[in-house]
Amino acid sequence: MKIFKFLTVFTLVLVFTVKSLAGITAGMIIFKVVDENNKPLEGVKITITMKKRQSFKKVLETNKKGIAKVTLNIATYTVKFEKEGYVAYETLTKPIISDKKVENIKLMSMKAAAKQEESKLSPEDRGALLFNQAVEYLKKKDDKGAYPLLKQAVELNPDLAFAWFHLGRIDLMNNKLDDAERELLKAIDLNSSMGPAFALLADVYKKKGDEENYKKYHKKAEEMGAIDPAEYYNKAVEYINAGDDKNAKVYLEKTLQVDAKYADAYYQLGLLYLRQGDMNKCVEMLKKYLELAPNGKYAGDCQGLIQGLTAGQ
Repeated sequence: MKIFKFLTVFTLVLVFTVKSLAGITAGMIIFKVVDENNKPLEGVKITITMKKRQSFKKVLETNKKGIAKVTLNIATYTVKFEKEGYVAYETLTKPIISDKKVENIKLMSMKAAAKQEESKLSPEDRGALLFNQAVEYLKKKDDKGAYPLLKQAVELNPDLAFAWFHLGRIDLMNNKLDDAERELLKAIDLNSSMGPAFALLADVYKKKGDEENYKKYHKKAEEMGAIDPAEYYNKAVEYINAGDDKNAKVYLEKTLQVDAKYADAYYQLGLLYLRQGDMNKCVEMLKKYLELAPNGKYAGDCQGLIQGLTAGQ
């Protein structure tokens, strides 16, 4: 009987000891998450992973007060905090044996983080950043959205040649000729190989009636292959309408030198060769048109002419 009593007491002590040990091998962690303005953040996803045993994972979410609680065994954990619109944050933590530990976490919104990073940049880098933002508007052909960003960009970084170019292009379109002239000259000063800037500057001087500078910059743009092929084509059409096939041919060929896929130029050349009696060249040009623009506005005319000219062959 004494042995039985001893075993019973020993068992009770053992159970009590195990329970006690279980209580001291874990601790509670309270996460308090706020934003950059110290306002509680609700709905922050908290992923807890044990560092030495990656298979162990717990996922929590903060309440309206930005708080989430968890009890963990004593170990080192990786904790990741995530919320849409905020910069994710990761840290290490370890519970305190049989006690509560408070982890104060601050998440920064994407917008605030961007401003913080921008404030660290030099004026030149901020200018480049603004230009990159302007480019996104330019890709969407939104000059109105791009223009103020381009203005700010060159104020901070006056060495942005392409920003000056686009300012000049937009001001030319809006007939602000003096501004366009200044901006395009600045672009060329920074990048003398920028052919389109020479072409636009020629347009500025043409609108201003400055024949000397128009010829100067147009010639330079031409040498750089920067003239819009439509300009040559339109000039050719003017000569065609005036009955001057000789000069029309020169400008149609210039059109194709700049853009070998300018289909309408082949059509006009075909008609020009037809007028000159060169049927083979005419058919060659019309077939080239159909190759490039099988559904183009002159496709039907080309097919009819080719059929008529080759019927007896």
